[in-house]
Amino acid sequence: MLARLGIEKLEDLLYHIPRQYRDRSQIRKINEIESGQEVTVSGIVKARDKIRTRSRRNIYKIAFSDETGVAYATWFDQPYILNNFSIGQEVLISGKISEKVWEQTRRIEFIHPNYELDGEGGLHSGRIVPLYPLTEGLNQNQFRRWVNGVLEEHIGELGEFLPEELLKEMGWPDRQKAIWEVHFPSAMEKREKAFERLVFEELLLFQVKLAIRQEEKSQEMGYCHEASPSHTKKFIKSLEFNLTSSQEKVWREINEDMESPAPMSRLLQGDVGAGKTVIALLALLKTVENGWQGAFMAPTEILAEQHYFKMEPVFQKFGLKTILLTGSLSSREKKENYRAITSGDADIVVGTHALIQEEVNFSELGMVVIDEQHRFGVQQREALLSKGKTPDLLVMTATPIPRSLALTLYGDLEVSVIDELPTGRKPIITRARKSNSRPNVYRFIRDQITLGRQAFIVCPLIQESEKLQLVAAEDMFRYLQEEVFPDLKLMLIHGQVPAVQRARAMKDFKEGKIDIMVSTTVIEVGVDIPNATIMLIEDAHRFGLSQLHQLRGRVGRGAEQSYCILMSDVEDDSARMRLDALVRHSDGFLLAEEDLKLRGAGDFFGTRQHGDTPFRFADLVAHQKLLRLAREKASRYVKLLHESDRRFPGDIMR
Repeated sequence: MLARLGIEKLEDLLYHIPRQYRDRSQIRKINEIESGQEVTVSGIVKARDKIRTRSRRNIYKIAFSDETGVAYATWFDQPYILNNFSIGQEVLISGKISEKVWEQTRRIEFIHPNYELDGEGGLHSGRIVPLYPLTEGLNQNQFRRWVNGVLEEHIGELGEFLPEELLKEMGWPDRQKAIWEVHFPSAMEKREKAFERLVFEELLLFQVKLAIRQEEKSQEMGYCHEASPSHTKKFIKSLEFNLTSSQEKVWREINEDMESPAPMSRLLQGDVGAGKTVIALLALLKTVENGWQGAFMAPTEILAEQHYFKMEPVFQKFGLKTILLTGSLSSREKKENYRAITSGDADIVVGTHALIQEEVNFSELGMVVIDEQHRFGVQQREALLSKGKTPDLLVMTATPIPRSLALTLYGDLEVSVIDELPTGRKPIITRARKSNSRPNVYRFIRDQITLGRQAFIVCPLIQESEKLQLVAAEDMFRYLQEEVFPDLKLMLIHGQVPAVQRARAMKDFKEGKIDIMVSTTVIEVGVDIPNATIMLIEDAHRFGLSQLHQLRGRVGRGAEQSYCILMSDVEDDSARMRLDALVRHSDGFLLAEEDLKLRGAGDFFGTRQHGDTPFRFADLVAHQKLLRLAREKASRYVKLLHESDRRFPGDIMR
């Protein structure tokens, strides 16, 4: 049962903190109590009784008194309860006074109260009492006893590592006192200070870890690229558009990194359609021109395929060989690609998680680009980097990450931001609609297609689910093709469609041979169809705000006005707030801040990545000031340790 709560060691028990507290510290006299109040009373047990009702229910009662009067405690169907009480015994009773009994009998009576017997140490009554998040089969009194026992026996084993001057400056207790106060507060103000200290401690250790990693990386010798601009200049000149000033600034930053002896570690953030892929292409070109290989890892096959088909003709013009490596390739194709990677024949390898398999051995890997970084765990990033000696690293995300989160998750990376869209792009008009407006929506889609445009219709599921009652892509495709748009060309695409068929469908859509693409979220990122101007999202409430923004970004990539329609009948407050935010704002970074406030850091990316948000106490929304302080102190402490050639103790870092 404890394992279900993540508790396997005594230390885990101490760090399983209460979810809320009940203040039972004020002990009241019986004659001061009024009906409906929640109070704690101290008294002496005067009588015990079992009553059998006409409906054959058993009621168990005790009467207890203090010097001002008599009160009663009642339990239903708990035959063991009276065995816990002895006549003349002192008890503490906490609970709410029954208004019903008071109206009928003018008697002070507690129904199913908390109680504590003389000698139990005041854990459950007569104090501020902790209430823990538990699982079926465990109860609060039992859990409090366990926590109290571990505190009494083992609290002395908890060492202190925060400097004494910092504790004084912030008014924080030492570590042992902080743990006591969080579990059994002497006052709520002291509990808040204790909890704040534990939050800071947690953030500090994480930031120290990142600072140490950054310090170690700065000491490594990486690939020092020469300033050889022939490929990159030629590529920039071949573009049908000019780089934005933001793209030029980011490319200068990456160039400087690549031409320095230390390996590059950089996060590239940019809103959907901001032109991150162009920057990645430039970095890969520079790497290969200097004689090394490049790897580009994407989270899904469809995205890897999209990047491959975009990159391959570009690199071919420079006489470079680009290969695709995904799980769906045949064994023969994989073996051929493994050989090309090992021999160095492959200059650039585009792929999915398949890139980190044991069979993949690069001749000399000089650059790693990871797209949609938040879809990968830290271990996967490190696994790909380990395929080379000290390759440069560029991680990209089109999910704008609030600065507070970026500092935490990617604190060991330098951050570059593309914060402007290419010229000529019009803001996407976004509207939320209910299903009763579906005929009008379909009419609008038809009008746009008549003008020569194309549309995406996105569904949350592949097949219908009885449990979830969500619109499914397969059912929607059949309905639209047979009932709504029988004269138009529709195509269905989802993750279970074979890779070759998916690639053909996307090619046909891009060439204008298909009017409407019905899909799941496989088209969430990387799909670039300038002629697609309508995005209809079914059951929009099922998606997170950042994911909706990503989906919306599949349109609005050409010069024509584009539209995003959010279909949802749900009246849930948080869902409506998400949809309203998307209607009001088009700035991805602003939406990311909204999403972080609405959902919290743990769920910001939809699924929690192992190693990314390892916090028991810290909330990256509520504790941004502490995060900044932790980052500042961590940098200072690591610098001091480095200068004195000392290390943090192993148990602290663990």
